[in-house]
Amino acid sequence: PCKVIELRKDKKRLVLSRKSVLMKEQRQRRKELLESIEVGKTLEAKISSIQPYGAFADLGGIDGLIHVSDLCYEHINNPEEVVSVGDTVQVKVLKVDKSKKPVRISLGRRQTMPNPAKESMASLEEGQEITGKVTKVMEFGAFVEVGPGLEGLVHISELSYSRVPSVESVVKPGDEVTAKIKSIDSKKNRISL
Repeated sequence: PCKVIELRKDKKRLVLSRKSVLMKEQRQRRKELLESIEVGKTLEAKISSIQPYGAFADLGGIDGLIHVSDLCYEHINNPEEVVSVGDTVQVKVLKVDKSKKPVRISLGRRQTMPNPAKESMASLEEGQEITGKVTKVMEFGAFVEVGPGLEGLVHISELSYSRVPSVESVVKPGDEVTAKIKSIDSKKNRISL
């Protein structure tokens, strides 16, 4: 189907446009898609572009943003570590803001994946000794990777039997340490070491 743009019978000229028909169909698809999108719905999307703050995914005529924190459970520095342009991914609709022009849709990829922290936490017990890598150091303690996507906190008071002036005087990021699990709070995903 094409749209007649110009018709001149005297010159026997007829100008048609396929583009205008396709644009009208695209607007109709976008309208239908916007009406059917609901928060909490899981959809299939295709990664259309990648930015430092996340990845844009095409839902079939409308792009939504998957923020870098919603791409996966692990901490990543660049979205290209987990997705590439052209990848087809499962996403969950987190937010739809129809008051903005264009409409803003927030998507989450990790919300459709099993949480590795929950799986790792299920295999741990209080009193168990673990070996892990120090991931970050704060003034109140050090975070140690206990399993995939799961960290435990060694409070500054638990780093040594003697008084510790600063966490970095005992451990640094990247150090391998052995620690004992003091408590596990599976509801808050917290492990005290």
